[in-house]
Amino acid sequence: PRQAPWAEVPRICRSCAAKAQRQRHSQRLSSLRRWRQSLVAAAAAGAAGAAAGSQQAGLEPATVDIYGRPVGDGGEDGEDGAAAAQGEYVVKVYCVHSCQDPMMPWTNKPQEESSGSGCAIVHEGIQCILTNAHVVSDATYVEVRKAGDAKKYTATRVKIAHECDLALLRVNDENFWSNVEPLEFGSMPCLQDEVSVVGYPEGGEGVSITQGVVSRIEIQTYVHSGASLLAIQIDAAINPGNSGGPVLDEDGCLIGVAFQNQQHSQNIGYVIPLPTIQHFLADTDPKDSSRTCGFCSLGIFWQELENQQLRAFVGVDPETTGVLVRGHVPMSPAESLVLKGDILTMMDGQGIANDGTFLVGSQERLSFQHLIHLKFPGEEVDLRLLRDGKEISVRVPVKPIKRLVPGVVYDTQQPYFIYGGLVFVPLTTPYLQEWGEEWRGDAPNDLVGLALSGLRSHPEEQPVILSKCFPSERTAGYSMLNDRRVLAVNGEPVLNLRQMYGLVEQMRSTRPFIEFTLQCVGCTAAAAISTDTADAVCEEIMRTYRIPAAASAELLEQAVDAELQPAAGIPKEVPMLSGRTA
Repeated sequence: PRQAPWAEVPRICRSCAAKAQRQRHSQRLSSLRRWRQSLVAAAAAGAAGAAAGSQQAGLEPATVDIYGRPVGDGGEDGEDGAAAAQGEYVVKVYCVHSCQDPMMPWTNKPQEESSGSGCAIVHEGIQCILTNAHVVSDATYVEVRKAGDAKKYTATRVKIAHECDLALLRVNDENFWSNVEPLEFGSMPCLQDEVSVVGYPEGGEGVSITQGVVSRIEIQTYVHSGASLLAIQIDAAINPGNSGGPVLDEDGCLIGVAFQNQQHSQNIGYVIPLPTIQHFLADTDPKDSSRTCGFCSLGIFWQELENQQLRAFVGVDPETTGVLVRGHVPMSPAESLVLKGDILTMMDGQGIANDGTFLVGSQERLSFQHLIHLKFPGEEVDLRLLRDGKEISVRVPVKPIKRLVPGVVYDTQQPYFIYGGLVFVPLTTPYLQEWGEEWRGDAPNDLVGLALSGLRSHPEEQPVILSKCFPSERTAGYSMLNDRRVLAVNGEPVLNLRQMYGLVEQMRSTRPFIEFTLQCVGCTAAAAISTDTADAVCEEIMRTYRIPAAASAELLEQAVDAELQPAAGIPKEVPMLSGRTA
């Protein structure tokens, strides 16, 4: 039979085959060396020719890299010059984080490392680096590196605002600022304007530049804080690591800072716009220059007036547009100036539509809340109201309004104290987020309700919860009371953890028992601790679980004085937030 073609190939021994393979590999290496030598020679020849031409023209000699590409300014309008200039203002930010454990506030969570981007600006005559707050939140050590520079420089935070997700860094080493050209601020872009995003996304160490257009400008939820503020949507790629990087217009001016993207979607990224950046730079807390006062609120609940039956019920004619005022946030500045049932038709000269928006330009509409966000604490907004069929004008001061349950606690040491084996902490949203991404459904419903819609009835009010009951003979049966809100101590209403700690310290020497009244479904529950054995139980638990102190340093240092006395008029029921607020 006829043999297959491959059967006619003579067989080679393994040693001969290996020798032939080594020879072929050696030939390839020799070819690669010759190619590289020719490339370097061509680059050198190009550099020499460029230098000669430059000298004849009276210009400085050009420099090329190993690939023969010119390196340097390349002229004002040249593409090479623009590319070289990209690294003069953008930096990579390296951060080491260590945040407090909400469940065990005497310890920290494991240390983490991350990176982001930033850009050089001038603030109050000082060169700084602008980046995102989430890039440097809970930071223990921060470093920055310029594009094309191998050295990292130590940076310090000088200002941070978690609400708008912005932070300022400063580098004290003067060598860092050599050849760094701070960015100039541009102006608010329009729809379909071309923009460039510069930063250091994951996947490499070098600077990355992506381009796109402005797709949308509207109020968005900032993931870092949960606040609803103005944001720009673009179709340029924004990936992890881009956070804090500058977004530039066609003239190379700063128009925003990249900060988040839309998960499970393509080409949807969000930018913190210039008005928010300028508000952050101008806003400073008089008690702490490293913090801001925050964005203001009018303190009203409102409802859209698009339904014709509702409009007829409240007596609004078809030509009038506006929103219905449903109520007030407790202790808000508008409480005595804007009444329930008023129709808000205009704010600062801008007509308000039935859906609560006002016209910006010819194609954009924004919520009227943005007009309030542009204000600083103590400033006033000019309102035009329809009340009982008559138009009136009022000027209402605005201020930041704090939620009953803080949404973020970054860079803040949370207090705690242990008494008789029971651990008490203030309720915060990060505490509830320990239940996971689905914390709204998995965490205790009453605590979630307080976090999402609770309102303060006292300026210093913050719920206190029984976080943990350490198992011991004296605490048997109390574990079922974990994660319950503490309403009272021996009948005295609880305002916050600091006031509650003062109550316990006052009563432990005069009462045989300390009774904690806890909120439960239907009615309250009680946990009683004997003052005779509470200290011994606490010491045993601290020794067993290696807890350094029975209370946080903030509480241990405080003195029991009149400030810690129960506040008058503390309600036992907390009003709940419902619907839209401004």
